[in-house]
Amino acid sequence: MYSSRGSDPISLSSVLYFVMMVMLFLFYFAQFDHAIDERTNTKGLFLIYSHYPIFISLFMVTVSMGFLVDSSANHLFVTAFFLAGIGMFQAAVLANGRYNKDYLRYTKSFCMTQAVLFALGSIFALLMSGTPTLVIVIGTVTTVMTGIHFMRFYMIQARKNGKQNWHLI
Repeated sequence: MYSSRGSDPISLSSVLYFVMMVMLFLFYFAQFDHAIDERTNTKGLFLIYSHYPIFISLFMVTVSMGFLVDSSANHLFVTAFFLAGIGMFQAAVLANGRYNKDYLRYTKSFCMTQAVLFALGSIFALLMSGTPTLVIVIGTVTTVMTGIHFMRFYMIQARKNGKQNWHLI
């Protein structure tokens, strides 16, 4: 792939990283902008402090992106660090589910499915840690699958409860 200028190549990894970050952002946005019940009587300290692991995890993912394609890096460590970042991000976002609107509270089956999708993706990525492009593909597929599962849960619950409010603003 090439950019519009024709001189700077856009790699497959760059496109996959972009897709991954978009999915992480949508996951975050849906939780914090749409699922949280703003009428909850709380000081919001957990909501505020849960952003520390969210920010740290994004740094972990970003740092890992550079080292995944570095031939001198320990790929098993970098892959584990990369996955730990994605896992920490998802766990920190989902931990705020306690403040969700009643109809959007996470079920045990939802949480189990999220965990299984992430665990399977992690196992495959760790097994393929010697092939950075496959790790990036697996990481992207994993974030897309967990993101789709989250959005599907949100839409089904909203439809069941007659709360279809798809306005983004």
